[in-house]
Amino acid sequence: MSKGGSEPPFEVKLGRIRSASGHARMKSFFKKVGKGARRISRANGSGRGGSGRAQRSAARHYHRRVVVKASIHKMTVHGTAPLRRHLNYIERDGAGEEGREAQLYTDAAHDLDAEDLIARAEDDRHHFRFIVSPEDADQMNDLKAFTRDLMRQMEKDLETRLEWVAANHYDTGQPHVHIVMRGAREDGKDLVIPRDYISRGLRERAQELVSLELGPVSELEHRQRMQRMVQVERLTDLDRGLLRRSRDGTLDLAKPVPSGQVWQRQLEKARMEQLAKLGLAEPLGGSEWRIDSNAADALKRMGERGDIIKAMHRAMNETGHDRLMTSTSLFDPGDPKAKALTGKIIAQGVADDVRDQAYVVIDATDGKVAYVNIGPSDRLTGIEKGMIVTAHPASHTARPSDRTIHEIASKHRGIYSPTRHLEGAPRTNPEFIKAHVRRLEAMRKAGVSVARNSDGTWRIPPDYLEKAAAYEFETTRSKPVQLEMASRLNLPAMRNAIGATWLDEHLRDYADRSQTRGFGSEIEEARAARRAFLQRQGILKEAGQKIDDKVLATLERRDLEDAAKTLAQKLGKPFTHASQSGRISGQYVERIDRASGRYAVIERAKDFSLVPWREVMDRNIGKQISGMIRGRQISWTLTRGRGIE
Repeated sequence: MSKGGSEPPFEVKLGRIRSASGHARMKSFFKKVGKGARRISRANGSGRGGSGRAQRSAARHYHRRVVVKASIHKMTVHGTAPLRRHLNYIERDGAGEEGREAQLYTDAAHDLDAEDLIARAEDDRHHFRFIVSPEDADQMNDLKAFTRDLMRQMEKDLETRLEWVAANHYDTGQPHVHIVMRGAREDGKDLVIPRDYISRGLRERAQELVSLELGPVSELEHRQRMQRMVQVERLTDLDRGLLRRSRDGTLDLAKPVPSGQVWQRQLEKARMEQLAKLGLAEPLGGSEWRIDSNAADALKRMGERGDIIKAMHRAMNETGHDRLMTSTSLFDPGDPKAKALTGKIIAQGVADDVRDQAYVVIDATDGKVAYVNIGPSDRLTGIEKGMIVTAHPASHTARPSDRTIHEIASKHRGIYSPTRHLEGAPRTNPEFIKAHVRRLEAMRKAGVSVARNSDGTWRIPPDYLEKAAAYEFETTRSKPVQLEMASRLNLPAMRNAIGATWLDEHLRDYADRSQTRGFGSEIEEARAARRAFLQRQGILKEAGQKIDDKVLATLERRDLEDAAKTLAQKLGKPFTHASQSGRISGQYVERIDRASGRYAVIERAKDFSLVPWREVMDRNIGKQISGMIRGRQISWTLTRGRGIE
């Protein structure tokens, strides 16, 4: 929303174009751009209204294929943080040419970097993200020059100067370009791009530029490309064409073909025979075939599985690991029997830039290796090889708090009351009850049919548990796996670290369960080295002494006291240990990484403390917060009372 707050509500929708102000000139502009996109299509001979000459030309030459993925992102209450994370992602190390860091660039006539774009976009209502992937990118002379030409053409089409940055990526099998663009026109008004231009016009502009550089695809080259599609176990353009022509799952290949196109019919028949071998089609006699209704999804899964196997083999070859691969090597969070998986990260990357899917490969403690799809690529931020993580299947069921809410409401005619909750369980901590109210607030804002009454009670529908499960599914759909950071230190660094490390936790829970394979054997070696180090430091008095909570507390205290020395000089205040229970408040200044984990610096007027950090706290950096401590658990709230637990 604008600073004045007087503008009408804004809804971003890539659908039928509306003019919020109703000005005919703006509608006329959108109509003009739409006509431009259709004109490009006709010029390439790919539109329905193309000339006969263009259609005859298409029989001899084919356009250069370019995939364009476009998305629009509102600037949320979290400000520019999501935009910054995405820019950090596309500029990340290893994504550039020959494994180097990807370099941001913009129009040659302007000097704009990531920080400039973030600052200028701060008050925008939205920004755009594009992925442009030419099929023949590896043959192109300069992707940067191609991108600049494409953006200049886009400026002409939209009749405004655009502010953007881009980066070329080479970390997948297909070189491609990431573009981030402000959602504002040159005159400061919101930039709205017609759906027709995004879905077709921009792609055809890109195809036109690639064809201009490399020339059109000859019929011979097109034949060779289609020939390569016949045997592959993934969804191809050849399959898409066959599926479009099928009727009720039946395909007839006996119909006449245009002159000079017999070769294409031969390839189609060969592909149908391959699909039959894969169990996705069957001949009906003559030239008729029945195609499985799930053929497209099955072929997609086959392609993904092949990519996964390649990624896992590549990870093991690069690290020199020899690990056992089984049917469980693909971590399936949707499997009801799926269990948490712990191990070290040996590889990470983007499996699908177009669909924005990232992955990690985990060398697990049981000696096996597992591929884990973690969802959007910005979840790779902060993840490095060697870190110890635990992958948990995302929950798609109602939470325990939901069941408590439903139980109380069922006894009181569909009304949940925090007071009645406390009356029914007098020993319950009030902060725990507040967490139930925050859960209801979140669900209400998401459109779930719960309603807050004026007296602070809540109306709960009879099917609340089903709605809560559906809400949980929606909130976790983009994040199929919860990736818990067990340790940012790798195993060798933990051996001689002063702090309560993941290895120490492992030693505390150790019960003669030695693993002789894979990462499990590495843990055994580190375990012996760690015990020897703790004895040299005097933390363990004898060889057989057990590592218990007292030892862990000693290690953590030494770690925090060491960190506090530097912080005390920086802040000019003394350090005070946070108590194990009670309330703590102050300004959240920053977060720090230590051997014992990640901590938040809480500053007060006369001193400061270090407390366990939580991800949600970063939305409130620089703000006054207050929390209730229960051991290592803290329920945080802002001083104005909004919960951030």
